[in-house]
Amino acid sequence: MIVLDHPGKEENEEQMHIYPKPIVAGLYLFLGLFLSFPALASAPIFPADGPVGLEPPGGMTVAESFSGFRDSEEGASILIAEFPLEAYAEIAPQFTPEKLAARMTMEGPVQKLTLAGDVEALLAAGVQTQQGVTYRKWVMIARNTDSTAMVTVQVPSTSEAYPDEEVLAALQSVRFQPRGTLEDEISRLPFTVAQRADFRAVRTLAGSGLMMTDGPKDVVADASQPLVIVASSLGSNPALRTLTEEQRTQLALTALQDLGFKDFRADATDVEEDGDVVIAGNGTDEDGRSMMLRQIMRFAPTGHVRTVCIFTAEQDIAARCDQVGQAVALKAGMGNEQLEE
Repeated sequence: MIVLDHPGKEENEEQMHIYPKPIVAGLYLFLGLFLSFPALASAPIFPADGPVGLEPPGGMTVAESFSGFRDSEEGASILIAEFPLEAYAEIAPQFTPEKLAARMTMEGPVQKLTLAGDVEALLAAGVQTQQGVTYRKWVMIARNTDSTAMVTVQVPSTSEAYPDEEVLAALQSVRFQPRGTLEDEISRLPFTVAQRADFRAVRTLAGSGLMMTDGPKDVVADASQPLVIVASSLGSNPALRTLTEEQRTQLALTALQDLGFKDFRADATDVEEDGDVVIAGNGTDEDGRSMMLRQIMRFAPTGHVRTVCIFTAEQDIAARCDQVGQAVALKAGMGNEQLEE
């Protein structure tokens, strides 16, 4: 499984989500301020004018640093992640009580839903405890004719602000709209990439990530092309200001390990003068291929952005990977001060 940050009761809390593992089905990797809206909108709101929107419940408003909505007072949030159409076939098999039980305590069976426009959807509900906080949780995947959406709602169990029927009404209101251009989507990400080092942008991920490659294929299931992912942390974590060099290194190492490659080994770790943590390592994908991994994690006072490169030894894009990672900067006004390029 891939770990994606999901804002919880505190700004820096993280949650698990169900995504395909690395390399499989094209590597759909990656894997928190607000605008004011009425308690229940009369029409769906599309965060950052993205392809997936809904009618936010209660006091939730649009979040700036991720694709979704949040109520910071209640610690409740909705994360919207959008993927290619083919991702639905990879994610849907994970929606069984047995497989979801590893992530949360299920409440009832997985439901099959039909949203407006005959959009097919699956919904799981349950309870999950993270970092000592118990959440009521709903995870829904839906697909239209050209894309897949995953919508995750979490509300602290102690909160009475979001009754089940209000959350379900919000999920039923999920709608799709035509995508903008890829460059439009990139311009709405919470970071900039001043140097792409001749990598080709393929798509954005969950409103907080960018996938790039080198080659003609957009979906790479056989490791024939390298993969570059740039992804920002979701949420603002003031504790990052006080992390020691050792703690930053451990955070970066854990993030790389969480990609799920088997037999992962870090071959080299370096903390540069500007505070970037660079880790080079290797691991084995699900098909037994030996893959090189390289990650550059850059820190702002309350957030971070990382560049992850996945490639074979023959492809050797390490130098170009560093060019991208060192040219990434979190935008001002995204819950973080600007990173120096």
